[in-house]
Amino acid sequence: MVSSSALMVIPLNCGQLQFNRSVFTGSPKDSILELPVFAFLILHPQGMILFDTGLPPRLWSGSTIMELIPGLRAKQGNSEGLVREIEKQGYSHKDISIIANSHNHPDHAGGNTLIPEAHCIWQGHRGDYDLFRDGSILLLPTPGHSTDHRSMLVRGNNKQVLLTGDACFRPNNLIDLNPPLILEDRQEALQSLERLRDISEERETVILTSHDPLVRGEAVIL
Repeated sequence: MVSSSALMVIPLNCGQLQFNRSVFTGSPKDSILELPVFAFLILHPQGMILFDTGLPPRLWSGSTIMELIPGLRAKQGNSEGLVREIEKQGYSHKDISIIANSHNHPDHAGGNTLIPEAHCIWQGHRGDYDLFRDGSILLLPTPGHSTDHRSMLVRGNNKQVLLTGDACFRPNNLIDLNPPLILEDRQEALQSLERLRDISEERETVILTSHDPLVRGEAVIL
């Protein structure tokens, strides 16, 4: 049992994305990709936080697949939806006090309506935002994928967790500086990757992206 003073990050399986790369690259030979969608539950002494809320809840109300935009589809996969995935971890969505979205795309903010009592911290502040003014949770502007994109850094005593959102799809992208397929500004995306790489090298860092197939849902205790 984790004490109330523990700081912990838990990945939540919130479905899948399916798309044909050719929609975005123009190459007819590109394959169909399926990527997971993760939200992240952060247990903090000052409250329970969600970084992103996953896909729209109507995906679990009769439809097992839906089109988000032309060429990009959402699937349930083996997810039972945001609320149930929180419950499976032993918590209630009613205990969430804060939602911070990486950006407003439907696979990252689609579940916001499921937790109407939570305070949503929207984009708009300039520079890094210290959520509790103690350095434990920082929201970092990381534009490129979208102009309003931000990542989250959760700092513990001995290590930290970097939640990249869509600034990168795989942790190795911070090494090879390979930006996401879908971009609004490539130069900004590269600058964001460089900054996240530098942050990850400051101390022991667990890097969790929102669409990494290698994420298995294990809690990270800080």
